[in-house]
Amino acid sequence: MSAHFSVVGAGPAGSLLAIYLARQGHEVVVYEGRPDLRRVDIDAGRSINLALATRGIVPLIDVGVIDQVDAITIPMRGRMVHAADEPLPDLQPYGSKPHEVIHSVSRTDLNAILLDAAEATGRVRFEFETRLGSVELEESLLVFEDGRREAFDVVFGTDGAGSKVRAAIEASGRGSFDVEPLDHSYKELTLPPAADGGFLIDPNALHIWPRGQFMLIALANPEGDFTVTLFAPTTTFEALRDPAAVDAFFAEHFLSFATMVPDLTAQFFTNPTGALASLRGTGWSHEGRAVVVGDAAHAIVPFHGQGMNAAMESVRALDRHLRASADDLAAAFAAYEVERKPDADAIAAMALDNYVEMRAGVVDPDYVAQRTLALELEQRHPTRLSPRYNMVMFSTMPYAEAQARAQRQAELIKTALADETTDIDALVQALPPLPDLDPLADPDALSIS
Repeated sequence: MSAHFSVVGAGPAGSLLAIYLARQGHEVVVYEGRPDLRRVDIDAGRSINLALATRGIVPLIDVGVIDQVDAITIPMRGRMVHAADEPLPDLQPYGSKPHEVIHSVSRTDLNAILLDAAEATGRVRFEFETRLGSVELEESLLVFEDGRREAFDVVFGTDGAGSKVRAAIEASGRGSFDVEPLDHSYKELTLPPAADGGFLIDPNALHIWPRGQFMLIALANPEGDFTVTLFAPTTTFEALRDPAAVDAFFAEHFLSFATMVPDLTAQFFTNPTGALASLRGTGWSHEGRAVVVGDAAHAIVPFHGQGMNAAMESVRALDRHLRASADDLAAAFAAYEVERKPDADAIAAMALDNYVEMRAGVVDPDYVAQRTLALELEQRHPTRLSPRYNMVMFSTMPYAEAQARAQRQAELIKTALADETTDIDALVQALPPLPDLDPLADPDALSIS
């Protein structure tokens, strides 16, 4: 029998979840505190884009929107590293297979596609500018900031790291979560298009300016500009209090970038500085009536490009468990957490590791040597070894398994580089075979219709 399902949060995860629930035959209401981004520019002129990888692509194929999304993405084949002491950037390819690229995509445009697809099911209704105040789990009521109260059968919290649904689960004693702040912050900037409307730098790469304790990254937008993000210790941002300090900072550390952005200082003081944190916890649900998904359950720092991808993969996993236990939602929610909790913890740790790699490792000779050998070994032993980045970005291997395999592979590679007499090929052949988790090789197999 169909139930009345409420989803709190109409971002990519919430919109995707609404589609899956509608495909199961449920009537769904999605509540969103912000205006409808298809009609109002809620980003106030800022261009926010994301890195779409295999784990996010698979659900988009599932729900039939991949062609629309593909039309708004820009493929990135590797990292373009802008070292401080090198006149020209160096491209470090992500992988050795044609499809091993990640895709720059506008969060707003992707979200709009998913909103349209959800409405097209005929079973999903969105209520925008409806900000949730609290959840009364025992009474099965959503209480909104304007005083309105709405009953629900089941509520799904896709309302981000500050989730009100998660707060209610915690208050009930069913969940326990910890926020782990990072002592680094971020600020988004824009690299404008060239005078002719083209790109000032290569659009088909993720650009990195690694500087040890801080870095810039840039992802291309279809309009010719780039979304650029400065990540740095919070104390660095606190020291950049006036235009002279900002000008001196970029001239010293990012001169090649600064010369391309005439209004850099104005952007710096106009755009907000954001905080970074990881969220870990247990007890993602309350009986069969409430559950949290995506950032509301497992927010991570953005340094592996997996926040959205992990959220969408969790949505797909939850859909699978709901189908398997349609008559016992509590069991479905529990099984979903058992599956995804270890993977959420693993990607949280790997995202933090990748920050160090991006801001410092990509120009470290030891890292470059290890990465080069890993790619060579993948070519020679494709069924036994895959670099960690590739397992995370270009497969659906559980994150926890990718983390464990990567740690063992790293030990082998370090051993081989330290001792040239090591028979590295024999060591690799002793590794357990890689699972066949390359879903993009056969997209047709992913249909759930």
